[in-house]
Amino acid sequence: MSVVKISLFLVLLSCGLNAGSQVKSAYNWKGSVLPLYEKPAAGSRVLVKIPKGARLQQNVSQAGLPAFNIILSYYGVTELPGKEELNRSGGTWYSMPGTWTKVKYQDKTGYVPQLFLSCIPDLQVAKNSKDDFEELTTGYLTRLFGTPVSRSKKELPKGSKDEINYQKTYRFKNGNYQISAYQYFEKDGPGGETHTLFLKGLKKHEAILLLLKLTSYNDAIDIDFHDVKKRVVTNSLYDKFCWWYNKDLDKDTMKERNIDTEFFFYQEGGSTSITLKETKEGVIITYSFGGC
Repeated sequence: MSVVKISLFLVLLSCGLNAGSQVKSAYNWKGSVLPLYEKPAAGSRVLVKIPKGARLQQNVSQAGLPAFNIILSYYGVTELPGKEELNRSGGTWYSMPGTWTKVKYQDKTGYVPQLFLSCIPDLQVAKNSKDDFEELTTGYLTRLFGTPVSRSKKELPKGSKDEINYQKTYRFKNGNYQISAYQYFEKDGPGGETHTLFLKGLKKHEAILLLLKLTSYNDAIDIDFHDVKKRVVTNSLYDKFCWWYNKDLDKDTMKERNIDTEFFFYQEGGSTSITLKETKEGVIITYSFGGC
């Protein structure tokens, strides 16, 4: 009996080791070269610098590895904003939890922050002449998932004949989708747009990286980038983050709205907001903007 127990234990141990050693493909989404460290610490020796967008092999299990969190704040600023700025925005910072992760690049094995990696390729955004967010996003998702399996347009109820109110839906393979809704009181008039994406298998940080990639194509948010360079803290795509975290959401509100995180930005004449919902299947991103 003891021999059977020992044999069973060895089989289970072997399964556990195999499961822990499983790897998956990932891509460098830092926005620049990513140092591969010998140990899970920024002070460790750098084995090699992984190029922007390069593919690598990531360990599935992160058990026992140290934390590596990212502070998402107004363009990477970590010091307290001015009192007037804080009172006007009502926002705060969001600490996005992460860990170090063990990866292999070429013939080197080491550690990088998991929050800089994504399971989807880091593709270049194809700009369009109209700076149209729907067209830009659909083009990006098409390059990732192939031609949409279906497209539809639905007119929504209008308050007047001049009002523009409709939504367009794009469905891609494996359940990924994009819904772009428009509501304007008249052509070139006040109103706004809401773009909702569902991306299967992605985590919250991957959604944020993708959204930063998609929203960095224009200058919709009026900021002096000369000042931004002085406030960079991660030397990554996260330094382009330009929304405040809504810390005042209660659990009932989040459940009712089907979200778990919200960010926003206000400026004269308009505003933008982002909500995220991470599920077992993937992540739902809602990006809204509009104004007078």
